[in-house]
Amino acid sequence: MTRIERQLPEHEVTPLVEALAERFIQRFDKYPRQADSGAYYTIERPLTPDLLYAHLRGSMTLGAYLLDEESHGRFLVLDADDEPDRRRLAALARVLDQVGCPSYLEASRRGGHLWLFFAEPLPGAEIRRFGKGLAAYFNLAGVELYPKQAQLRTGPGSLIRLPFGVHKKSGRRYGFYTPRGEPLASTLRQQLMALSAPETVPDRLFEQYAGYVSAPAPKPVLEAIESQGETLSERIKGAISCEQFIRQYVELAPNGRGLCPFHDDRVASFSVNREENYWHCFAGCGAGSVIDFYMLWQRVEGQPCDFKAAVKDLAALLLK
Repeated sequence: MTRIERQLPEHEVTPLVEALAERFIQRFDKYPRQADSGAYYTIERPLTPDLLYAHLRGSMTLGAYLLDEESHGRFLVLDADDEPDRRRLAALARVLDQVGCPSYLEASRRGGHLWLFFAEPLPGAEIRRFGKGLAAYFNLAGVELYPKQAQLRTGPGSLIRLPFGVHKKSGRRYGFYTPRGEPLASTLRQQLMALSAPETVPDRLFEQYAGYVSAPAPKPVLEAIESQGETLSERIKGAISCEQFIRQYVELAPNGRGLCPFHDDRVASFSVNREENYWHCFAGCGAGSVIDFYMLWQRVEGQPCDFKAAVKDLAALLLK
């Protein structure tokens, strides 16, 4: 990709910054920035045009949150972390193109991203419903779906690298290409302006894929045991270790650390304390028992779940 010249006249810079902001930025009250390690951290200051220009210039690299403050978004991103999954996304883009569903492929350091844009902002729950139906219909197991949250509870939620920035780990800038494998345009400026008014997912196809019914995810295989306690919730907490329960949902290292399922975690900020039998997210998503974890997990999946409902579900799952 062609690097934006540092000395571009303001009348040429402004349309590019405006296009980047209009198409990819969901909120301006804060922004994620990429560190040299490749991880992202949140800057609790407003995102300004100068920062977006610095991103395009390559002097800093920003991320983009998937949802705004009202838990609405304007695009869905499928993320492939390796070459085999990137090829699957490319094949999906070709199939979608044939049925009249526009999508945009973006190269990345290890695999690729597939972007699908919507004509109007949609609730995160609806975006995830569409994404899950798409993933089930085309058997995309192993490909990550963004946004990861149906609704924001704590923090700004999941993020993805803001397009056209220089990745801190590879030192490269990645562009977009067509389902046929050709560059979307020959220069960065042309690509960005082409994406300023992308083709969007037709309503008929949104409903078709969002309404696709896949087999429900199997419930965790847990052995029901006798448990003591004065209340039902105490009996549930004593019926299984927090670590054993959470391992059914989250991949944990031997030391009990793992990627938090409640935000776009890149640094394994989730931890289970075996001795005290509780979990904790150091990034601020919360902490507590298996009941607290189950409530958050269900909400992330778009299923309302309060304490009473969680106790009822877990009692059926864990107690004799």
